[in-house]
Amino acid sequence: MLEYERSLSLNFEESSRIEKDGYTVRDVSYLSPYGGKVPAYLVVPDAGGPFPAVVFMHPGQGNRTTFLSEAEALALKGVVSLLITAPAMRSHPPKNLSEEQRLNLMLEAISDIQQYTQIVVDIQRGVDLLFSFENIDVNRLAYVGHSLGATWGGVLAGVEERIKSYVLMAGLSSVSEWHKTSDHPLADLIRAKLSRERFNKFISELEPLDALHYINKAAPASLLFQFVHDDEFVPKHQADTFYSIASSPKEISWYHTDHLFTNCDAAYQDRTQWIIKQLGLDNK
Repeated sequence: MLEYERSLSLNFEESSRIEKDGYTVRDVSYLSPYGGKVPAYLVVPDAGGPFPAVVFMHPGQGNRTTFLSEAEALALKGVVSLLITAPAMRSHPPKNLSEEQRLNLMLEAISDIQQYTQIVVDIQRGVDLLFSFENIDVNRLAYVGHSLGATWGGVLAGVEERIKSYVLMAGLSSVSEWHKTSDHPLADLIRAKLSRERFNKFISELEPLDALHYINKAAPASLLFQFVHDDEFVPKHQADTFYSIASSPKEISWYHTDHLFTNCDAAYQDRTQWIIKQLGLDNK
């Protein structure tokens, strides 16, 4: 289900670029094995290399711009970043839809299993893209994912051997359990609006993709988990399970902030320093 043909053409395109002091932000796209194009930003330091690289995946509330400021800061330290927009965020519904129509579209998107497998495969295809560049050090590759990006980053860690380090921020170890048991308003809404038959089918297809089936296979990659006390989306037992099941080496940190880590400088500093160390830049 998570396999794809790596010999497929990347169809890499660049639509524009913005040159800044010390690096360039390139607006790019590449072909998804599921069809269509993956919109991304490629942030590249000025002359030098080969550079280590980081792939970023945003939370469900974000897009490829979410981690752009972090990628720009890393570029000044000599790191290439690839920031991808997830499949569900690549199109926007017409503005004249009713609330009921918008709700139905949202439910269709959430219950579409293909979008979840596509997230993982599109990230792997992004790694293929990075490997195609001569100025990338393919032995120093990291991943940062938040919420949506952490939940499916946990799956990615079990199937993608080329990434050496993962930062997983506020992810779910079992997204299927969340849908079945969470008292969050979104979970309540999904259970109320989907028919019993459709909901059960959704869960049965989702359960094999839970990150807890994959995160124990991440080794030898190193893992940093970042969680929030009293997270409105991620129950503590899910966080504890994610960390306890994960393979070693691994670390975990907890923060007093919201699910989106709003203005949480401590979490930003911790993951930045961890990434720098993992990429072998701490003495440079």
